[in-house]
Amino acid sequence: MNYLPVPPRAWSRVQNNINCTDPLVPPLGKYEVYVPLTKQTVAPGVADYQDKVLYKGNILQYRNNSSNLSKNQKYAQIVKGMWTNRTKSYATQSDVYSNPNTNSLLRQNYTISQNTNGVSNPFNCNTNVILEGGTLACNTLANPCTNQLIKTYKTQNCQLITASDVPGFGVPTISNTLCWNQRVSTYIPRRRYKMTNSGNKWPQNYKAFVSSTFPVAPTLSINSSTSTTVTLSWTYKNSSCIPVSNFNIYQNNALIKSVSFKETLFTVDNLTPNLYSFYVKSVSNTIMSPPSNTVTTTII
Repeated sequence: MNYLPVPPRAWSRVQNNINCTDPLVPPLGKYEVYVPLTKQTVAPGVADYQDKVLYKGNILQYRNNSSNLSKNQKYAQIVKGMWTNRTKSYATQSDVYSNPNTNSLLRQNYTISQNTNGVSNPFNCNTNVILEGGTLACNTLANPCTNQLIKTYKTQNCQLITASDVPGFGVPTISNTLCWNQRVSTYIPRRRYKMTNSGNKWPQNYKAFVSSTFPVAPTLSINSSTSTTVTLSWTYKNSSCIPVSNFNIYQNNALIKSVSFKETLFTVDNLTPNLYSFYVKSVSNTIMSPPSNTVTTTII
């Protein structure tokens, strides 16, 4: 049974904050935001969607796969050189060999000088120049001799959600994509074990509740009429879960009589010449059904 309580919230319930963003693309490039991870300037709705995709990827970073170290413990590991990059090196040097770029990364902001001391090239390149200083670009692969970029590795990996057995819907190329950026640190959302702002008792003596079920409305007809009276009759279907206890009879939208459920016939008398309308409602204790069909008659 589909039941929507009326009113829907008669007691305190815990509800997280709702973030609303405009999903529409802003006109003429207005109201756009810059996303550092994707290095794009997009509409707020697009930025919010990208954030939700990364959040879904973060949820799949299973916490029990890590050592669950605190921030202080992680800092201590970093200081000791025991963190994630402790075995990663980018250069090497000995008394007879020197190589400042063992991973063939793209080298930027360097200076060029002539090799006048006869130092051998670490990659055996046929050149007499030496690259000095500069920085190495991560996630790149370059030709060690010409420093030309060969390949750039993506820091954000996107796959269909079916690769992680995550249910989804919508446009397959958008809504069914799951992404995770390696530059984002995994974070665990705070778990709420105690709901301090919510009660655990049904609101007693609340007067505004409306029942989710109603008696079936009767079917009304005019049995007979005279110059001063109208006799009404009706049929109805009773229900064992919400039985009819009485009927309310309405004349021109005003209640004129309440009769027992055993009565299906009623005569309205002392009528004067006029147009009259009648309908009946089934009643179960205090719960009333919708109005029956309306019948009209004219007293001449």
